[in-house]
Amino acid sequence: MRRQVLVLSGGESSEHEVSVASGRDVAAALAETHAVVEVHIDRAGGWRIGGAGSPSFRMDEVLSEVADGTIVFPVLHGGWGEGGGLQAELERRGIRFVGCDAAASARALSKRATARACATAGVRVVPTCALDRAAYVADPGLVSAALRVADDGPVVVKPDLGGSSIGVHVVPRGRSLRAALDDVFAQDATALVQPLIEGREVSIAVWADPDGGLHASGASLLHLPADAAGQGFTFEHKYEGGGAVLEIPAELPGRALDELQAAAFACFAAVGCRDLARIDFFLHEDGRPVLNEINTIPGLRRTSHFPRLVAAAGVGYDELLDALVEAAAARASTPALAAAGRR
Repeated sequence: MRRQVLVLSGGESSEHEVSVASGRDVAAALAETHAVVEVHIDRAGGWRIGGAGSPSFRMDEVLSEVADGTIVFPVLHGGWGEGGGLQAELERRGIRFVGCDAAASARALSKRATARACATAGVRVVPTCALDRAAYVADPGLVSAALRVADDGPVVVKPDLGGSSIGVHVVPRGRSLRAALDDVFAQDATALVQPLIEGREVSIAVWADPDGGLHASGASLLHLPADAAGQGFTFEHKYEGGGAVLEIPAELPGRALDELQAAAFACFAAVGCRDLARIDFFLHEDGRPVLNEINTIPGLRRTSHFPRLVAAAGVGYDELLDALVEAAAARASTPALAAAGRR
């Protein structure tokens, strides 16, 4: 069925350019079968209908004109666009959209909240120490000294919110965390300090079909270049030709894949996800998965990680996007809220 689809990309987060690239591919693919309007959200929060060079409008000016039956497809990474702010606005106005609701979006964007929810569901998570920026600013020497690693091995320091491996630091054993914490606190009010997990990095895609059924892909396996050993998967590896290779589908023992898929479904349910998510794990040396993070709006370029996982399961890019639009369209709208939002 041909539908009106509003594709949102850009945004004010540090993942702006990644979002723009994904939004461009999503809009082009959906335009083959739907009436698509692209909205570029600039770094200042202006909404530009048709692209970055178009006139700027306020969010409420655009959303108040959304026609009944329109499906919004957010392709926004991090911050307000992925973390529940946009979703709350759409819910208030009764506008159907692809992806998690506001509560689940906020929960998933916080790595700490995600870990709590998934641990309660029985999924193994990485031990984490969360640090508050205000306490650190009051006495940075005390905090960094207290967390100085001596004999416990390297640690990972990263923001609680955010994605695309931006702001992730691996600090070798015995080194001060101060530089890493300074960088993380420039981006986020909460820093997470975790032991560096020795294990392979694997991911599972979970997505919905128009009938409400959920599917899990096979696994991907990350192969890092030799000079990146012990440094983790960085932004440069993902987007700047850093030499990382994703094996899709990964050749894993059947039992390991079964456990990964079961853990992915458990995480998806525990956080309250819907429609799509890419769930990243470490495959521990004992063969069991340990949750890394959940991405509720993963990269959606044709060549991105999530679409490649789904394609390896036999579902092409265009078919995937159409299924996500239909899954959103199948949800009941809320006319009363929609009317209230348009007053």
